[in-house]
Amino acid sequence: MNFSVISFKEAEEIMKSTEHSQFVRINKHKRIIFHPRFLGNTRKGVEEALKSERNLVSEEFGGALIAYNNIQIQQAMGLIVDPYIHFDIVADFIVFKPTVGSILTGVVHRVFKSHVSLLVYGIFNASIKKSKSNEDQLREGSEVEFKVERIYVNNRILSMHGALLSDDVPKGQRKTQRNSHIKSFDEDSMADEEPKTAEESMEFESNPQEDTGVSNASSFNGIDETNEDVKLAFEDSPPTKNKKSEKKKKKKSKKEKI
Repeated sequence: MNFSVISFKEAEEIMKSTEHSQFVRINKHKRIIFHPRFLGNTRKGVEEALKSERNLVSEEFGGALIAYNNIQIQQAMGLIVDPYIHFDIVADFIVFKPTVGSILTGVVHRVFKSHVSLLVYGIFNASIKKSKSNEDQLREGSEVEFKVERIYVNNRILSMHGALLSDDVPKGQRKTQRNSHIKSFDEDSMADEEPKTAEESMEFESNPQEDTGVSNASSFNGIDETNEDVKLAFEDSPPTKNKKSEKKKKKKSKKEKI
């Protein structure tokens, strides 16, 4: 499975022969933008534009575009937005759409002390932690199945982090095993006091503020409100009187009466 570019036919065969290919076939409308040098050859311009999108993640597809076929240009004349040409097409696309918890097959590409690097379809990189229990399986060139735990996209390039599947799990039970793994992972992460991800770390650091009942946003308002309350209370409260000064005033008033 060492592909750098997968044809539409090869992608279809992978979908048929592989239980967990994570390939999805869709028929979709798409706006194509290409250079004016293809002005006399619209189809060539469309194909070149699509080639440049291969193996890259697109929000439009919700994954990485693998292959395309049955291109139908929707209009005779394109729209020129200086200097590029815009055409609408409808085509069949095959998209690689892995999800957390999905199962994939990769080939060990490089072996390091703490982890190994895999290539999925010879295109997408995945890393797996290495341990004494699995290091015999993780040798260069060996094909292994793993479960996706995290998915990263950097400059439209997709990569993954996963865990090696246990060899003693029957294929028919892998879906059940996958779901139970996700559940147990959530329970363990809740029980563990140390943060596991950057997001958890941020939440962990903000816990002391949450314990006091004051967040960063509300503390500012709280101070303002508290100051106003104090000010109002000060204005409304009667001035305090000194007992000695009151006695002196009473004595003076008695003398004046005498």
